[in-house]
Amino acid sequence: MSSFVVKQSGVDQPFDERKLYASIFISLRIANESEKTAEVIAGEVVTLLKRWLENKTHVTSHDVRNHTATHLKDYNRVAAYVYTHHRTLS
Repeated sequence: MSSFVVKQSGVDQPFDERKLYASIFISLRIANESEKTAEVIAGEVVTLLKRWLENKTHVTSHDVRNHTATHLKDYNRVAAYVYTHHRTLS
């Protein structure tokens, strides 16, 4: 089943695991994880989020961000902070 993410603007977009993976990976690299470690962690977090999405048709971008940050915290708290606050940090 495909999930749609409801953006803050109210627009629905299909869930794109590549976008999620890239944002997690970048957050991990900013937090000084090696490229190899960042790849592994990003893959694991995306898998966990996809499992959470399995029976959902629509979720908000806020929910995706919160669930992702919660899982990312288990691996790297700095990366989770960067991921959550990337808009205010740039």
